[in-house]
Amino acid sequence: MRPWAGSWRWITLVLLAWGTLLFYIGGHLVRDSEHPERSSRELSKILAKLERLKQQNEDLRRMAESLRVNPL
Repeated sequence: MRPWAGSWRWITLVLLAWGTLLFYIGGHLVRDSEHPERSSRELSKILAKLERLKQQNEDLRRMAESLRVNPL
């Protein structure tokens, strides 16, 4: 039984590390879900920024197309 003694310590250490990690991640998820209005505001800001970037991309695409059609 001597070889198993060290293995059980490693298994216990790995399980303890996983438990600690899950506890840490779970705490952040619970804390983040306590402020849904803040998350909604941040999400709406991100979506607005994405919409602006999409519009800029479309404008740049039109400019590039017009330069291809009518080179200087």
